[in-house]
Amino acid sequence: MFGKGSLILVLGFSMIFMVSGVSFNRVANSTIDNYAKYYFAAKTRYMANAGVNIINNRLWKNASVTDKTIQFSFDGGTIVDSLVTIDSYRNIKKLVSTGTMTLSDGTTYSSTVKIILQPSLFSKFAYFSDNEGGTIYWTTKDTIWGPMHTNDNLNINGNPVFMNDVSYGSTINKANGSNDHPQFFGSLDSHVNIVIPDTGVQHVSGQATAGSTISGHSLVYFEFRGDSVRYRYSTSGSYTYKLLSTFAPTGVVYFHNAEVHVSGTVKGRYSIVADGTSGNQGSFYLENDLVYNTNPQTNSASTDMLGIVALDNVWITDNTNNNSGGIKIQASIYCQTGSFGAQNYNTRPSAGFIDLYGGITQKTRGAVGVIGGNGSISNGFSKRYRYDTRLLTSYPPAFPGCGSYEIVSWFE
Repeated sequence: MFGKGSLILVLGFSMIFMVSGVSFNRVANSTIDNYAKYYFAAKTRYMANAGVNIINNRLWKNASVTDKTIQFSFDGGTIVDSLVTIDSYRNIKKLVSTGTMTLSDGTTYSSTVKIILQPSLFSKFAYFSDNEGGTIYWTTKDTIWGPMHTNDNLNINGNPVFMNDVSYGSTINKANGSNDHPQFFGSLDSHVNIVIPDTGVQHVSGQATAGSTISGHSLVYFEFRGDSVRYRYSTSGSYTYKLLSTFAPTGVVYFHNAEVHVSGTVKGRYSIVADGTSGNQGSFYLENDLVYNTNPQTNSASTDMLGIVALDNVWITDNTNNNSGGIKIQASIYCQTGSFGAQNYNTRPSAGFIDLYGGITQKTRGAVGVIGGNGSISNGFSKRYRYDTRLLTSYPPAFPGCGSYEIVSWFE
């Protein structure tokens, strides 16, 4: 009885070990298969990413690369890259990169990466300068919201506040040494240089129609009035009234060889651009508040947007009636060869704040006020600049670009 029971026990254990062995073999084989699948899936994904990097490198070197599809062998597989323009007006492109491997047994692995690229524009900066103007400083009460860059030194006098990423070309220059305490709440990068192209104004003006081009008048007073505008050629002349949608169908108003005084309320998306060859031609003068019909600071659904593109300067006019208590500006400002500043900043009385919602790009930093003995503004304006975050993914019509593309979305 004992021997028969032992035999049954041995046979039982043998059966268990046989089943277990088969299961272990199956697990081992599955593990190898799963590892192989993971390996080749990961490899094709890396291939697709390599294809993205190859096309992005070409775009970085030459932003005028045309739409195309290319195929090439890579590490035992094939990469197919397809670059297409999906928005010709804003020059937005879509890149689809697919990495594929086919094994000797006919098994095929494939991965695809899709990205959207748009031109890198100066409107992405809350503040940009090529030259900081030597003795102009960021000081106490100055607060900057949004990305900021200067190709020059970052000059500090007091305790300014920088809420987002800051980059600069050389060094941080503190007027009072260790007694200055700037506050940086974003990244801080040095030795970064971004060139202002000499064709930005030309690019924008080229998008204007004959009907939205004003020429033959060296002085223009231009006022936004919601969905319309009015303008005249002297302080006492009669106004011409236009509906903006028909006056500027491309969204660009071009002032050729003109000094332009501007103010008002903007409804819609527009860029105004001025050039000139002498005197104050190619400059804008802000006569009074320049704001949006629907304030994006309080209503995120606002689609109003303005670009001010000057060959030379954008000035806050020394206008006692309108600008003595501060000024509100909602726009992205671009000064190709000049500055954004305040007229008579060093002699006009302390005038409160420049409340700017948008961004400033300028060749040379312009002064807007004078720092008094206590570190506050004794003449001119204090600065309260806040970035319009919509400019990260959108921009005024035909706004000048930095000469490259940037990725705005990535899907794997």
